[in-house]
Amino acid sequence: MSPNSTKTNKPEMISIKESAERLGVAEEIIRFSLQEAYPDDFDSLKEITLAEFETLANTFKQKALEQNRGEEAAFPSGVAAGIAPSSDSPLPIEQQQQIIDGTLNALQEFAGNYVLTIEKIASTLAYLSGQAVVDNFVEIHSNTVRDGLESYLDQFAAEFVTAAHSIKGVNAKDFLSQRGITQKQRTAQKSLQEILNLAANP
Repeated sequence: MSPNSTKTNKPEMISIKESAERLGVAEEIIRFSLQEAYPDDFDSLKEITLAEFETLANTFKQKALEQNRGEEAAFPSGVAAGIAPSSDSPLPIEQQQQIIDGTLNALQEFAGNYVLTIEKIASTLAYLSGQAVVDNFVEIHSNTVRDGLESYLDQFAAEFVTAAHSIKGVNAKDFLSQRGITQKQRTAQKSLQEILNLAANP
């Protein structure tokens, strides 16, 4: 969706509707917050990445803290307000700054039409943090299991090739006999025939 995205794997997404519900604001505010990052389709976006949502939510959190401290006189730029891109985010710095600036502009534009609740925003950020932990666990677990299986298959294949070379040109009966493996006499068919004969001649 975003021209700024650099991930090769499809990132996890969150809908615009859920984003608004989690932050306790109207969808319109979320869309206007994304106007700088998505100038061509911010008004029709269906979803954004969790990384984009986290940047947006952190900006909301900073503004909510400013509200609680009574620092609502103005809405300066993100950096001036102490809201800067995070080095921990997978998003490029430029894209983070676009979301931060867009969010600040949207909050100024819709001033008086919303109430930022720090508890709700904190809960949302906790959800995002928990999701990141789950994602890391799944990646570590799946790659560990895959690596173990691949190692086992590599070992099995090597042993199979070695066994194939060792029995090449060897008499099968001699090979089995040397290892104490003897062909068992098949008695099941004989026993079954005997049972059928008894049943037919009571």
